[in-house]
Amino acid sequence: MTKIFEDIDKNGDGKLSKEEILEEYQKFYGNTINKEDILKIFESVDIDKSGYIDYSEFLVASINEKQILTDEKLLTVFKKFDKDGSGTIQASEIKDILPFGKTISDKVVNDIVK
Repeated sequence: MTKIFEDIDKNGDGKLSKEEILEEYQKFYGNTINKEDILKIFESVDIDKSGYIDYSEFLVASINEKQILTDEKLLTVFKKFDKDGSGTIQASEIKDILPFGKTISDKVVNDIVK
């Protein structure tokens, strides 16, 4: 995390400005993310409202983002497999969702479910 923070902190002052954050988002995401959305994220991470994100704020935001994204991703993937919404993933659902599902044996699919 320190390396990432230092890479974003272009002027090396130990804090991230809105401009530095915008530059990094645009570098990685191009114009696919709205500038206003980035600024909202910045405001929510800038806990002490200093106008900058210091290292501790950066760490807190990174930890929270990783947890949220992980939970959201897992739930999204689970729902994608759970076609019938039963709350469980069955062998037939795995065969349907995987691109190679029609070509693998029932035993392999059952092993995946186990």
